[in-house]
Order: sequence, then structure tokens, then C-alpha cells
Amino acid sequence: MDFKFTISELQTISHIDDSPTMSELAIRIGVTKGYISRIVASLAQKGFVDISTNGISKNVILTNNPHAVKLKNILHMRNYMPLPELMHGSGIQIMAIISTGKADFARLLDESNLSEATLRRNIKKFQSYAMLIFRNKKYDFPQDLMDIRDFVKDYCSYFCISELRKISPQGRFITSHGFEFLFTLDNIQKNSPSSRINSHSMFTKHILQENIKPTGLSAMSGTIPLILTENHYFYSSRTLSNEEIAVHAIVVDPHNKRNLTYVILYILKAKIDKNRFITISDQYNITDISRSILDMLDTWKQPEETFMPSPSYIKQKATEYNIRWQE
Repeated sequence: MDFKFTISELQTISHIDDSPTMSELAIRIGVTKGYISRIVASLAQKGFVDISTNGISKNVILTNNPHAVKLKNILHMRNYMPLPELMHGSGIQIMAIISTGKADFARLLDESNLSEATLRRNIKKFQSYAMLIFRNKKYDFPQDLMDIRDFVKDYCSYFCISELRKISPQGRFITSHGFEFLFTLDNIQKNSPSSRINSHSMFTKHILQENIKPTGLSAMSGTIPLILTENHYFYSSRTLSNEEIAVHAIVVDPHNKRNLTYVILYILKAKIDKNRFITISDQYNITDISRSILDMLDTWKQPEETFMPSPSYIKQKATEYNIRWQE
């Protein structure tokens, strides 16, 4: 599923006020019947419309999916803005990144995989209509455009869940990060050995074809040997940093003492950038836990949170793994 919009797709959504037939919709948009059929088919795949048949007529209906309802309202309430021109193509891609939190130019460039010229052109276009603010060297949505941020988040979640269903029916969706997403294959371990082997073989094939890479404890296992096998993956086209891998391990199960123990050992072993670790934690709404981890490593005092491992246990495990620490 291509998450990007064409201008015609966005214009079509704004013209679905009732349940028009394909022919009526083609006239409203000013395109041929063949072209409107392709537009509607794309919008149906993206979860915006359904198609009902009444005799020889095909009617187009807006779905009840949250992202469909919100986009329709936005296009109606903000018809004074050229939203189709702003949100089509790579525009929605940039908006998706910023919906996860404030982003500087370097992060937008890295996560969007766009050329610098294309990114600057889109940012200039957004700023000309006050759709982005730039403060402390970071871009963000203005406070009065939170409805657009909410739509983007819902649309990203829909896309990510749809993609995961294609990747593996056994995958468990955890969270989206723009049009990227974190998931696990926990259910595979509950099957018989033979089915587990077949499932992993099928999934390995997907890894070779799609932008899927191990993360969290799965990626950390190369640095910190794990007793139990984990299946944590991230759908993305970019290379993950050690800091993001550590954050993903927390997000999978934020209050799991075992997971947090391995995260702390990984932080010590990989010598991650603490500022970047906190910045990425902000994007995933786990800042409190991440700060508690870093505070413990700075003071070696027992955290207040009951789910956090004790400093003495961390030191014991670090010794077992031959990891050095400083007090």
C-alpha cells in the first residue's frame, strides 16, 4: 500500500458529501470514469472509502475509519487552505515524521529518505501557509493544527497495521512511528517446533524483500547474549542507531524488569549517546523511564519505580557479561 496521496485523491475525498456514483464523482472532480475508478480503488486500499453496488451503479461511501472521518472534516473546515497541494506526495511523509515529535532538519532528512532539495522545497511550502513552526532549530505543527496532527497519527497507524498483516498474520503490532512501525512475532514461539521453523523461514523471506530489520532485544542479542530468544522487528528503510534499538526494547514492554536490565547493560556496553537516547525516547513517549535509567547509571541509587532492576543486580549481570561500569 502506497501511503502517499495524489492531489486528485484528496480532492475526491472532499467531494464525497453523500454517496455519489462513480459517474457523479467523475463529473465533480472533472476526470474520466476510468480515472475515477483508479482513484477510488486507491482510496479504498488506504481505508478512506467503501464501494457499494446498486444494480449497475457503484456508489462511493466514506468509511467510518477515524483517519477517513478526520481528513474529510479537515478538508471541509480548512477549505481556505490548499491542503491537497500541501499534503500530496512527500508532503504527508514529512508531516508523519513531525507528528511523532519536534524534528530538526537532519532527522527529517534521515527518516524521510528525501533529497535535501525536495525536503527544503516542502518545508518552504508548509511554512508559507503557516503549517509548520521553526523554534530552537526544530520543526513542529502549530498549536492550532492539532487536528491535522491527530489525522496523520491515525492514518499512520492504519497504514502500519495494514502492512503488518501482509508481512505476517502472526505479527503483533506495538506502535507506529510515522509510517514506520515496531512489532513482534511473539506468537510464533507458542506454536509447534515445525510450524515455528516454517514461520521463521517465511519471515526471513520477507526480510530479504521488505524494509524489515531486527531491533530491540533481537538486535541487542548480538552485543548482550540473551537466554530467551526474542523476535522484535522494525519496518523502516533506514539504518537504526544503537539509541533507537535501546528505545525499542523499552517500548515493547516498558515495565518488564528483565527487558530493562538488558537495556541498561546495552547502554553500558554500546556506550550510547545519552542525549540522543532521550530525544528518541520523547518520540515514543517513554521519557520518564529512560531518564530513570540514566539517573540510576549516574548515581547508582535504587530508582523509585518498583519495576526497575536494582543497581546491585545490574552490577552482578555486568560482571557476568564482562561489562565495565563507573560509579
